[in-house]
Amino acid sequence: MKSLLHLNKLIILTTFFIASILNSAFAATAIDIWEKKENKNNQNEDQEEIKIESPVLSNDINKITIKIDEQKIDDHANSVIGIFDPQENNFSLNMWSNSNGDDIKNVLKRINKLKLSKFSENLLFQVLFTNAYPPKSNLTSKEFSKIKIDWLIKNRRFKDLETLLKKSPEVGKESKAVKFLVNEYLSSANIKSACEKISLLNKDVQNNYLDKFSIYCLINSKQKNEAQLVLELLKERGFEDKFFESKINFLLGVTKENNQQIKDDNLLNFYLSHITADNFKYEPNDKTDKYIWRYLSSANLIEIKDFEDEEVVATYEKAAAENAFEKDEIFKIYLKFPFNFNQLMNATEVHESMPSYKARALIYQSMLLNENIEKKISLAFLLKNLFKKDKLLNVYREELSNVLLSIDPNEIPERYEELVQENLKQNILTVRQIKFDNEILHRSKVIKHFLDDNPKISKTQKDFKSVYKKIKKNKKYFISIKDIIVLESLEMDGISLPKDLDFGNLALQLTVPTNLEDFVEKNQTGLVMLKIIEIIGEDDVKNLDPETIYFLNRILNKLNLKKIRNNILSQALPVRV
Repeated sequence: MKSLLHLNKLIILTTFFIASILNSAFAATAIDIWEKKENKNNQNEDQEEIKIESPVLSNDINKITIKIDEQKIDDHANSVIGIFDPQENNFSLNMWSNSNGDDIKNVLKRINKLKLSKFSENLLFQVLFTNAYPPKSNLTSKEFSKIKIDWLIKNRRFKDLETLLKKSPEVGKESKAVKFLVNEYLSSANIKSACEKISLLNKDVQNNYLDKFSIYCLINSKQKNEAQLVLELLKERGFEDKFFESKINFLLGVTKENNQQIKDDNLLNFYLSHITADNFKYEPNDKTDKYIWRYLSSANLIEIKDFEDEEVVATYEKAAAENAFEKDEIFKIYLKFPFNFNQLMNATEVHESMPSYKARALIYQSMLLNENIEKKISLAFLLKNLFKKDKLLNVYREELSNVLLSIDPNEIPERYEELVQENLKQNILTVRQIKFDNEILHRSKVIKHFLDDNPKISKTQKDFKSVYKKIKKNKKYFISIKDIIVLESLEMDGISLPKDLDFGNLALQLTVPTNLEDFVEKNQTGLVMLKIIEIIGEDDVKNLDPETIYFLNRILNKLNLKKIRNNILSQALPVRV
């Protein structure tokens, strides 16, 4: 067995060696598609920086000198890391090139302090992950890549990070990115997907956590000999972890004694503790890692026997409020509380004498059981107040929406209509239809031009002629700021406007921030977009004042960013009913 093991080890090491040589050969010829374009543009510039003095002319072979501008090498070493083709949003490869990296980092720091609206977050995602060169100063490609990875991790956009790794293999050099993906899938008890993510790690990167997990994945896929060889290779480079080795040796069958120790310092150790324990028992606390919380939920390891222990239930509630534990698990826990008929029938009075966690469980059960619509709604909002009182409202928001949506709108009592509508505002907005009013330009059918993916100029021209004819007959009609926004954008897109329609003087009365205009003049598109995202920030676009919409629209028109402009106008202009 020992001889076979050494033979296998020799074969694998030889294979690794050959693969390394082949990879080096391929790497010498591989050229990034984006870098190729950039090198072509700067070919003459590069040639001026490299000077070779001929030994033939100088009669001295020792006088050969090569001078290479190191900054130029650094520029060419910058890789393009992103998901979207620049043309998807009318951007370019050089959207960041003319900006100072410090300016970009400062704006991003301010943005990261905001709780961005859905629109702002999606726009930031499109801007950050468009394939483009990094700035030429104060922000390297590696630093920019780290900013992007950190943003995806912070926002738990693991599917997008996975896409980024597949489209930009360079990101695989950051073990943090792959470790995040592994933990996301492992915490969901999706072992197969977690193991698949190891392949996204660059082969030259060493990371003990991921190396250990790759050994377990080999065992999980019935490749025990390979797993043992990889473990030996790790130990040869100085790796030492007695807990991990004892668990792996047990899984390999090398040892029959099973170490029952449970470690929760990281998800991998906790997972190995769980799958190797005879009778696994674990009580989380407020210091338990968020991935372990998720794994407990995904692996159905939540078991609360003592419902009188306030600290235990409160720990789960707090974890859910901090997004470390699945929120719907809290309501499953609530349903396990044993209440009698009298308590459920008189919940609004009885709950006041109970601990807060138990009061919430009682009101929740009573609300679900109640068939009287008015009573059900009353209990739903009472429960909201109980969550809000203990600063746990984040746990209940989605469940409240589900409860209210389950009620027939026609059966909601009049005195609750406004309250229900307010709490379902986000849901209502998604289904509301646009109502066009051809008596008002910025609400007329003309704005379909900004709503359609591929508007036809001839159709827009026809619609505008029809609407303008009506407006012109109305002697009391005045051109509003939103009308000016529509007119400037139509003119930008090649729509012919009547000569007697003079809106230029009105537009002169509206201002655009000078710093934004300066950035536009200097072609600092990426930085301008970050500024726009910062301005919109936490707001819904429809709630922005007309003056703000005007200067955002004007800036986007100057940059010829029509797709993003249309996205903003489709939110800001229509009236929905």
